[in-house]
Amino acid sequence: MWRIVNEAVRLLYGNGMIRQDIYLRRYRWHVVVYYAVTRMYCDEIMDDLRSIGCRGKNLRVAYNNLSEGKVDTGLTYSNYDRRETVMVIARTSTPAQFLNSYDHERKHLEAHIADEFNLDPWGEETAYLCGEIGQQMYPVAKEFLCENCHMSKSKNNSCGCGM
Repeated sequence: MWRIVNEAVRLLYGNGMIRQDIYLRRYRWHVVVYYAVTRMYCDEIMDDLRSIGCRGKNLRVAYNNLSEGKVDTGLTYSNYDRRETVMVIARTSTPAQFLNSYDHERKHLEAHIADEFNLDPWGEETAYLCGEIGQQMYPVAKEFLCENCHMSKSKNNSCGCGM
């Protein structure tokens, strides 16, 4: 099981991929987010998916998605009983495409939590959940929203804009 840190955010940088751990205290829900994923990280992510109980068709679909190494894709798998999620955002072609993938996968996470807690999808609590997820993902996500940072990420550094 993953170690949940007090600050709820831990970043591990290496070879381009970024792993971020977040913890949504109100829901006691742990999320591992992988950014800038290529097929090189397929085995690591598959291990994480298995560790939270992903099996069968979901695991096969995830493997096919990850092993193809396509840009502008992603996946989100949640184990409701364990309140754990693995989210993957592959490398993206542009900052706008990153925002598309980010919003798409974040929406899946939001829907999984809302479903588990019977939250009204149009209600205030779900809107606050959306904001909390966004705020916790922001320290990493911001690096992919700046055109210069996005281009620098492919070279394993930041443009220094301070975004």
